[in-house]
Amino acid sequence: MLLAVIAGGLLVVILTAVALLMLVPAMTRRAIRTVLTRPMSDTLAELFVSLKSTPAIDFLYSSLRSQTGEVIIRPMGSARPVHGLDDLALVPAQLHRSPLPFDAPVDLSVTIGPSRPRPLHSQLPIYLSGMAYGLAVTKNARLALARASGAAGIPLNSGQGPFLDEERRLSHTYVLQYGRWTWNRDPEVLRQADMLEVQVGQGAMPGNAVVATPGELAPEIQRMLDLKPGEPPIIHARLFLREPSEPESLERVVEHLRHIASDVPIAVKMGAGQALERDLDVALSAGVDLIVIDGTEGATGNAPITLSDHFGIPSLMALVRAQRHLQARGRRDAVQLAISGGFREPGDIVKALCLGADMVGLATIAMFALAHAQITEAVPLYPPTDLVFYRSHPQIPLDVDRAARSLTNFLESTRKEMELALRTMGHASLADLSPADLCALDPAVAAYAGVPYAGASPGSGG
Repeated sequence: MLLAVIAGGLLVVILTAVALLMLVPAMTRRAIRTVLTRPMSDTLAELFVSLKSTPAIDFLYSSLRSQTGEVIIRPMGSARPVHGLDDLALVPAQLHRSPLPFDAPVDLSVTIGPSRPRPLHSQLPIYLSGMAYGLAVTKNARLALARASGAAGIPLNSGQGPFLDEERRLSHTYVLQYGRWTWNRDPEVLRQADMLEVQVGQGAMPGNAVVATPGELAPEIQRMLDLKPGEPPIIHARLFLREPSEPESLERVVEHLRHIASDVPIAVKMGAGQALERDLDVALSAGVDLIVIDGTEGATGNAPITLSDHFGIPSLMALVRAQRHLQARGRRDAVQLAISGGFREPGDIVKALCLGADMVGLATIAMFALAHAQITEAVPLYPPTDLVFYRSHPQIPLDVDRAARSLTNFLESTRKEMELALRTMGHASLADLSPADLCALDPAVAAYAGVPYAGASPGSGG
């Protein structure tokens, strides 16, 4: 009986295979003939052509808009190509200038607000940019970021979320954002910061009013944000001191913060736009110590696609323009400059430093580093970002120890590669870097960045 069942099963398999061998070529020929002879509007060829003229990502956005009728929210910043640091190359020292020995010490430290009684010191020209607890990432992600900050000796930015005493204790230095929201305004909280950053905009979301998160907030976060049950966390359009309906100037807000914490530097963070120079003049008039510019590549936990993809200018253009404008105003020595948005590689960080940045912010790449050790526990059922993005009921809690270790390793590798790059350029400290250490692979980039074009010899007139 068993043998008969097995034999019957084999016969069915064989007959099915034979049928497929006979049918598949015929069906394939028919499908090809249909595509090549009938109007495209009658066949699947139309979908192929449509996806060439309308990229798959835009087709996805269209589907989501058609389904919900709501603003489409996307994490991780703009996917659109931009003119970036890949168009620049670092210049090695070989014969005309000698590189440094492999073990030569390299000073990568930086001090922000050196004239302040309590300036901010960092072992690297890098800071972990704002990723808000509850409005973007989980508490475990914030604690892992803080541990990595402490291990690497670099600043951690609070982002727009509530103040966490635990992360303040774990981090090396702590930057607290003060902005267009109603929380983090207690003077006792503000005085715990090593630097205060007034946030008026960012790359993925310029200075617009928005509900900070479209999802459900846990009761703990509602309490920390001083929100009533069901009350949304709103980022308002303009700065204010008392009530959102009473907007205040940046100068007035900086004056208010100086009164509370006079010993630490104060920064302003803005998204980069075509009115950059006028925005910079307002920041200079307010007397800030550091200007943080977020290029259009800058990401956030959730941003409307239109704001992320269609506003702002790239980080490279913004940095070049800001450096040039501050020099023209004669204020470059009085105020420092940080850039963020799209930085992932040690080489790109060095290029930004050559162009005048004092510090570079990392965010998206830091989140991927946090998730590194647990990615296989998420994929393929969940995206890797599910490990770090805030959910009121997380599917896979991030392991703080493993995440902190992964990010610490990433930052240590970055440090070593930056040291290697400077030695190769013949430099022993960040102070030695300048635009002369760069060349451009594109003549248009060379023109606006003010560096030589690699396709022409110096002095050739090309």
